[in-house]
Amino acid sequence: MKTFYFGFLVAFITPTVCVASIYHEMIQQCDKAAETELENALSTVQMTQIINDQKNCYKNVVYKIINTEYAKNKQKMMLDFDNFITNSSMVTYSMQYPDVCTPNCGTDIGLNATNADLEIIKVYIQQLLYALPVKQ
Repeated sequence: MKTFYFGFLVAFITPTVCVASIYHEMIQQCDKAAETELENALSTVQMTQIINDQKNCYKNVVYKIINTEYAKNKQKMMLDFDNFITNSSMVTYSMQYPDVCTPNCGTDIGLNATNADLEIIKVYIQQLLYALPVKQ
């Protein structure tokens, strides 16, 4: 039995090819690009933009998975995904405004909400991939 680690997703498979592993490289490219850019970021504004770019990269992975693996329901799934992300973003941004603000919270709010959005998309990808079969 082999174990593949996708940064946030662990899949245990037999010596066959896991369909989910096809998307592993795409996910790694998103992570590598963001990691490289974050090392050079000079402000939270830049960091937020980099994470937004990483979110968009992950969204493209979701669209690729849906187009390829869920083709029969792709229109509805894409619309549902877009609505899910829009609504979850509104929730995460609302959570970032407590009654009492900590020092520097003004600059941290966008970054924290953006990170939360990124994590939500990661979980969505994990669930899409978890449902895929192991191919012989």
